[in-house]
Amino acid sequence: MIVTTASFRINTIRFVLALVFGVGLIPAHSQNVTISGYAPAYKSKEITLYTYADYISNTEIPVATQAVSDSGFFDFSLQTEEVKRILFRIEKQKAGMYIEPNRNYRIFFPARDSLRFPNPNIEQNVEIEFSITDTTEINALIISYNEHFEKFWAENYPYFVQKKSRARLDTFALELQKDYAGLDRPYFKSYIEYTLAGLDLSTFQGKNELARRFLDDKPIQYGNYEYMCFFNSFFNHYLQNYTVSKNGPALVEQINDKSSFEGCMNVLAGDKFLKNDTLRELVLIKGLNELYYDLSFRKENILDILGRIASSGKITLHQQIASNVINSFSKLRPGETAPDFFLLDQKNKKVCLSDFKGKYVYLDFWASWSTPCLQELKLIPELKKKYGDKIAFVSISLDEDTVQLKKFLAKNPKYDWVILHYAGSKQVKEDYEIRALPSYFLINAFGNFVQAPALKPSQSIESTFWDICKRKRLAIGH
Repeated sequence: MIVTTASFRINTIRFVLALVFGVGLIPAHSQNVTISGYAPAYKSKEITLYTYADYISNTEIPVATQAVSDSGFFDFSLQTEEVKRILFRIEKQKAGMYIEPNRNYRIFFPARDSLRFPNPNIEQNVEIEFSITDTTEINALIISYNEHFEKFWAENYPYFVQKKSRARLDTFALELQKDYAGLDRPYFKSYIEYTLAGLDLSTFQGKNELARRFLDDKPIQYGNYEYMCFFNSFFNHYLQNYTVSKNGPALVEQINDKSSFEGCMNVLAGDKFLKNDTLRELVLIKGLNELYYDLSFRKENILDILGRIASSGKITLHQQIASNVINSFSKLRPGETAPDFFLLDQKNKKVCLSDFKGKYVYLDFWASWSTPCLQELKLIPELKKKYGDKIAFVSISLDEDTVQLKKFLAKNPKYDWVILHYAGSKQVKEDYEIRALPSYFLINAFGNFVQAPALKPSQSIESTFWDICKRKRLAIGH
């Protein structure tokens, strides 16, 4: 079989959307995907594999980091149960690719294009090159589709400018169906469907028809990159535009005067595109994320409404997304110094963050009355058993009643790591900008944030722990 090397053109058909990626990963020592890379321009430089927490907040999550070898090679192992997208960064260069279960990838990470991007401090998207032997592999299919699209776009661009593109786009879609007939690859078909929908939208086709075809009575595909690209484009600044419509004052009142989640949902229920309450809630989360930076809206009220969704929303995924959005407003960033604190443990001994200097710290804020907090706490004993010698586990309780807290801990003796009480101190809550529970942070041995917010135990933080301990073992070995 002929080996084909081709460039993966990340933004060939993206008109209005930035790169975002999402992937569910588990620790690198259990894998069904391997990526062997060659990056000769970056010998001894650090390369990091990232995911995104969701497609609304676009919070970057570092999954694993290693140094490119002196000979220019790197390797990652991970696991996924479905087609996903991942992101690599080396210095100011970033590149994305798809992964699918039970695949071994060989990639080439090119040098920075200094002619196109002369400023080395500006981030640049580079095009990964693949050695591909299977034409049905997802990256190969997308490369093939991109080549079809580029030809179509070159021939038909003037018709899109004149808004006479509908018939030509329909003809192109039919040609694609013939070209890929018999190919049973749902994700690839979704890729084609939603990228063409995005083209429809970006060239000002009617929204009513697009909503009917792609949104009405259809499930929200939270983990599908192409679907969410279309969703984000369709509802871009939707709430902001709504507030200047005839019914806009009612929404402004619910946000600025009443700080009411229910009120916002009731007002938006009258919108023709938001009859579905699940879709409406997700659009509300996205819209509040955008309105936070609009000076005509009260930030504290936006945070309050998002906090309501994060703590007691009926849809678990929306709770997580709202929490991620809240944390995205934070001034706490990876690389910054984590605020120190002085709090009491169960034996009334004073404990401060600086006590743990020299060790990584996995810090969380929780409360015994919060079900999501308790679900995450149950997973920590096993993590502590595996990684407690390299990573300090520290939990700060926001329970108001210390007596109840002590009773709770007495009933749960397996919670034997450092558990502190905030003792009514607003300072630690303000320093860590706690707006939703639970909130997690990962701090390195020098007291700087590695992840802020950090992955929760249920979000495969173990893959990060495993990578930290692996690097420590290698350092000791050398």
